[in-house]
Amino acid sequence: MTVESAAWRANDAARFDLAREAVSDVVALLLDLAREGALDTDASLGEAKRLRRDLFDAGFDRARIDRLLTDVEARATELEGLRQ
Repeated sequence: MTVESAAWRANDAARFDLAREAVSDVVALLLDLAREGALDTDASLGEAKRLRRDLFDAGFDRARIDRLLTDVEARATELEGLRQ
């Protein structure tokens, strides 16, 4: 018996969009801080690439999207602290 995955519900798609926006915000913070000299450029670029890859690797897995969003929000808080 084959189990087919169910289609995303509207709230799943909205959650993915929220995670995508959060990743974009963190990538922007990483690049800004690297440009300002507060972070190593290569490390910032590596982290930015990893975050984007993690987002798309999560695919349609709502639990992975939720975990990624939690991690990204925590990282955004850390990075905002470096700006002050």
